[in-house]
Amino acid sequence: MAIESARRPSSDTAGVQDNISSVVFKQAGQHIYLRLDPLVTEPALQRFDPSYAPSQAQVVSSGGRAAAWFVQLAPVEAVLRHFRRGGLMARLVRERYLWLGLERTRSFAEFDLLRLMWQGGLPVPRPLGAAVWRERFTYRAALLTLRIAQARPLALCGEPRVWFEAGHVVAKMHQFDVWHADLNVFNLLVDAQDKVWIIDLDRGRRAALTAAQRAENLSRLLRSVKKVVPEFESSCWHRFKEGYQAVFNED
Repeated sequence: MAIESARRPSSDTAGVQDNISSVVFKQAGQHIYLRLDPLVTEPALQRFDPSYAPSQAQVVSSGGRAAAWFVQLAPVEAVLRHFRRGGLMARLVRERYLWLGLERTRSFAEFDLLRLMWQGGLPVPRPLGAAVWRERFTYRAALLTLRIAQARPLALCGEPRVWFEAGHVVAKMHQFDVWHADLNVFNLLVDAQDKVWIIDLDRGRRAALTAAQRAENLSRLLRSVKKVVPEFESSCWHRFKEGYQAVFNED
């Protein structure tokens, strides 16, 4: 495996990435691109392989994510996710995507958005690494993020005060002009201190949000409530909305 180049981020992205490093490998007819936080130590490429023995990978069972693992990344624990297609397309192509440029790959785009949010003080897991394996016109991708200790999905938490906090967190995300592509009761986590975290920003984006876009995000979350934990709609959803609105009332 030959290292083709190793470089610092360009000046237009350095404000987002700080001391993040980027590396390009060339191996077996494909280019492998890595974006790495300093917490990811060598051998960096193997950290994206769940079969790498020192990682002690354990499948993430909650939320229906079939391609996610908890991994050891001394001195921290992380979550490794391989990007997989859903829906009808998954029957034809499981894990490959059309190459439209490195910055538009699923893992690099999510890494950069998470980094921006994390640096902005939003409760998202610290992004640790992104990997892309490119073969001509297609690629596959993986992402490493810091594991949130003792976290449970909001779907398993029926305490109204926590839902108020969840509403507050989602509103802060919207104030930061971030749209979540899959806001649901599994992509909001609650840690041991009842702090609410936002995860899985795949296909999320940051741009000036309209009231309609914010409402669509909330409607998606409410559909998730009705489908997964319908009993929480009457006991907790009104508290979520109160927490959400409280943020905008502060302005």
